Amino acid sequence: MKGLLLKDYYLIRSVLWIVLAVFVAAGAAMAFLTTPWALTVVATVILGMISVTTIQMDKASGWRKVAAVLPLPRAAVVDNKYLLYLLLSGAGFLLGVLVGCAAALGKNAFDGETMGIFSCISLALALLSGSVTIPLNFLWTEEKSMLSLILAYPLSAALFAGSALLLPDKRVACAAVAALSLILFASSWLLARKRMPCIDMP
Repeated sequence: MKGLLLKDYYLIRSVLWIVLAVFVAAGAAMAFLTTPWALTVVATVILGMISVTTIQMDKASGWRKVAAVLPLPRAAVVDNKYLLYLLLSGAGFLLGVLVGCAAALGKNAFDGETMGIFSCISLALALLSGSVTIPLNFLWTEEKSMLSLILAYPLSAALFAGSALLLPDKRVACAAVAALSLILFASSWLLARKRMPCIDMP
């Protein structure tokens, strides 16, 4: 598993560091124009999306055919993508929280409740989108896989809107969506590791 994670890191490391540098520079300015905690959402979602692109990179390079004959369980390839998504989304979340805290303290506008709500939104969006985009990127071509990104985030936003209508308390609504997103992500992972290895590698 460590080798698979390193392989993906080498694929995206140049893009990853560029994105991080741009985020820190642009995020510092953006934090003063809007709530600093919006940075948590942006960082978590963007880094998670980068990990999903490795699936299409594997297809384009032909690496999935090589992986099919390697002495490792084929489900390990699926596990690697979900784990990479969690690691990068988690790194983005921590980065967003750190930059958001620094910006909030700089503006003398630190608000623990707002931080908690945006943190919950960040994690829920990442898990909800990941539960959709990862399996669809395995199944679909590069062109069709773009639809998964187009579909995932509006669906996530619709779920937040529905929960806000049903549950007037914002904290309860965010917690409910976060719990549901965790269940959906875990279900997606379990289903993918059972079904994907049975599908022929293109």
